[in-house]
Amino acid sequence: MRTAAVVLIASVLLTGCSSPSSSSSVPDASPSAAPLPAETDFAEGTCRVAAPDVLAVARALPRLGDGGEVAADVRDELRVAQDRVFALAETAEPEVKTALDGLVTDLAIVRIRADSNTYETPLGDGLREAYEDVVEVCTGSAPPAS
Repeated sequence: MRTAAVVLIASVLLTGCSSPSSSSSVPDASPSAAPLPAETDFAEGTCRVAAPDVLAVARALPRLGDGGEVAADVRDELRVAQDRVFALAETAEPEVKTALDGLVTDLAIVRIRADSNTYETPLGDGLREAYEDVVEVCTGSAPPAS
């Protein structure tokens, strides 16, 4: 059922795509960005196992750019993180599953648009919110604002 929902979302997003932008800026991670939680801040179990991939998403967020093209290494990092989080979400504890499923869904949306060179920053905002939800569930506190 979830696969069908992701395919439907992908179809809707790609239907309205315009031609790709010929240039885009892809900034490096901002030195003023809020510090990330440590992997050890994540609760034991599924959260701790997911921590490296959840934090990889956080590190990729500022590198998504302002729209249009997204660098291939960023797209690859998001793909790997999504694959791993998806696998973990399948058997996650109920209190963690909802947050992980939200992260997987937002990763799918961002990846579809990034892969088609039609990424837009509001999609990254949604991905940041999904990341923050996972951090709050897994560490017991919201990440600091960036």
